[in-house]
Amino acid sequence: MKDFGVCTLAVGALSVGLAHAAQAYDIDDRAYIVPMFSYVLADDARDADDGIGGTLAIGKPVSPNLEIELRGSYLQYSAHDNRPRFLGQPIGPKPEDFEVTAGGIGASYFFESPGRGFFLHGDAMVGDSTLYNAGIGFDWGSEVRVRFEALYHWDTDQADFEEPQFNLGFRIPIGKHTQTTPPPASVRVVPPVAPPPPAAQCGDGVDNDSDGKVDFPADPGCTSSDDNDEADPPCELPSPGQAMSLDGCKTGDTIVLRGVNFEFDKANLTVNAKALLDLVVDALIKRPDIQVEIDGHTDSKGSDAYNQKLSERRAMSVMQYLVEHGIAVDRLSSAGFGESMPVADNATDQGRELNRRVELKVLQTGVGAAPMEPAVGEGTAIPAPVLEPIAGAMTVSPAVPGTMAEPAVESAAVDSEPAAGEPTPTPPASTSGAAVSIGFMVFEPPNLTVAPGTTVTWTNTDGSNHVVKFADQQSPRLRHEASYSRRFDTPGVYPYECAIHGKRMSGSITVR
Repeated sequence: MKDFGVCTLAVGALSVGLAHAAQAYDIDDRAYIVPMFSYVLADDARDADDGIGGTLAIGKPVSPNLEIELRGSYLQYSAHDNRPRFLGQPIGPKPEDFEVTAGGIGASYFFESPGRGFFLHGDAMVGDSTLYNAGIGFDWGSEVRVRFEALYHWDTDQADFEEPQFNLGFRIPIGKHTQTTPPPASVRVVPPVAPPPPAAQCGDGVDNDSDGKVDFPADPGCTSSDDNDEADPPCELPSPGQAMSLDGCKTGDTIVLRGVNFEFDKANLTVNAKALLDLVVDALIKRPDIQVEIDGHTDSKGSDAYNQKLSERRAMSVMQYLVEHGIAVDRLSSAGFGESMPVADNATDQGRELNRRVELKVLQTGVGAAPMEPAVGEGTAIPAPVLEPIAGAMTVSPAVPGTMAEPAVESAAVDSEPAAGEPTPTPPASTSGAAVSIGFMVFEPPNLTVAPGTTVTWTNTDGSNHVVKFADQQSPRLRHEASYSRRFDTPGVYPYECAIHGKRMSGSITVR
């Protein structure tokens, strides 16, 4: 019992330490049950056949990487019949088979993905014997997962028996998974409402000079529609039921897109997030002179590297949604900052929720055509915003020897067209290249921004085969240390994935 107490204290200390080192950022914290078949290669000193039986674990995650379990074990051994014989008949009673039943506590620490993949396991149990188990395991699946454990089994009953033990079963979650953070408020999209007709008095807070903006309270100034006496609307998200406006935004302003949320541990936009981004699309269409950057941020839970990649993927997901809904790609860029730029205290739930955010940063205004702002007066209807798709034909750029060329994607013009007779300027092709490494089942970096004319080379450093697949073409099967190159001449966003392993291995090339 003394040995069991020491081991229990060690397991507890390990659990507390690992829980502090790898706290949850939004984990699936449901309890679970794991029934497993057990097989033990019996120690020769037992004088018995191999043991068979079962193990039952009931556990709960306490962090993205750590799970604590109550475990029970039942093993049965068939004793060898080594009785002396006389005239071919055994002498004495036959040795009885024996059973070992015990229960206790254990912990599992997962190396990478929360709650799945390879993990370290240790447990201590008491009962018919004092048992200790330590080793490695593997969980495979999403909801109900297959679990396999290979353990060193130490039985301290009478003599020290040291045996390999193998467990195989299923990890079954209990209950329905819910997010640890409260769901965002629903975004209700309603058409904008026309303002009331102007009053006859100047300086009364309405649009007295009929230029479509409210007069500045401190300066009535009703003389001209271009006298700069109007108060700019705030550069922020609208109230529920209101249209979004970027009229008050200037270079350097940032709008926090509260409500743009994602599926758990993914970069997939929720339904509410798409509804809010539709407002952003309408506002950007009305201001074609604005260029913006989409920034992704996380809280401090989880590893720095994991949070950095997650923020990059989520920012790129928002950018792709805007492009798919009619915003020219050369007006957009994306960046991920992980946990490096908190705006609140990460020690509280409220602070962590504020730190998990997507921001719209205004990089430049006054580019290309000026925004159209029709005056709104009595009897004037407000037209609904129209999303115009990006027009253009697909063409093939000249290929560099040994590479494959991408189709040109024509986007909405931002700069004014050159005067008649002037040659159309073309950006010089970059003479430098860019590299993407394929290793450990990921593209690194997953999202790459390059200049037109850049050749990107993918090199497989993984032990598995991979195929780099774009919408229009794909590489041959890349074995270990094989490479594939493609030149990008036309601005645009080019998502790709591994044709063998699917969307769990994906990335994008942004040309601008």
